[in-house]
Amino acid sequence: ASGARIEVGTTARSLARRSDGGWTIVVGSADEPRLVQADAVIVAVPARPAARLLSEVAPAAALELARIEYASVALVTMAFAQRDFPAVVGSGFLVPPVEKRMIKAATFSFAKWDWVREAGNGTLVMRCSLGRHRDEHQLQVSDEELVEIALGDLADAIGLSVRPIDQHVQRWGGGLPQYAVGHLDRIATVRAEVGRLPGLAVCGAAYDGLGIPACIASAHLAVSTLLPDLPVRTYVGLGRMSPWQPA
Repeated sequence: ASGARIEVGTTARSLARRSDGGWTIVVGSADEPRLVQADAVIVAVPARPAARLLSEVAPAAALELARIEYASVALVTMAFAQRDFPAVVGSGFLVPPVEKRMIKAATFSFAKWDWVREAGNGTLVMRCSLGRHRDEHQLQVSDEELVEIALGDLADAIGLSVRPIDQHVQRWGGGLPQYAVGHLDRIATVRAEVGRLPGLAVCGAAYDGLGIPACIASAHLAVSTLLPDLPVRTYVGLGRMSPWQPA
């Protein structure tokens, strides 16, 4: 009813500004490219793809984004019978690199969220995060090996001595942007450069935080910077298009 068109699995290849102030996005395969015309664009992709898209229209921003490094992570989620799980305090723990462990964090989901414990009905669910910046090679093992590594580290950390009744491994290659010293200044430069171009904004995990609330806030900020420039309230994100009504 809104007239929105949502495209998934579509590659955005380049971004160019039109003479009338609008934008042209080249999408699709290299063999069959297609043009999308837009009044405004929000670049909501990881830092390095964003750098490639912005290289012609905002080169200073692209340079800063290209310098943001990423880490890969694997999440090992496990379920245990409540009667077999050792008593723990808190909702999890972090493991600093100096400990030389593969797991970098453990979250006792059953203790962090009441609904997880209630839904478990006697089964406790927790997860371990494995993989550190520039140590991606450590994740180049099978899912089964990652589970065994997590169990070994948990045995030393909390005295876990039983096996899970179920487990699941989810890998996120290059999924975690790294906020190096000077990150705030870098992002300020990016936003200042992009802000000089009406109808263009950026958002995502590379800017203000990894968590879902931070990403949502980043998206709200991007939209709020675009709306005043649009005579026809149209929001266009790479891969997503939907109309906005004037307030």
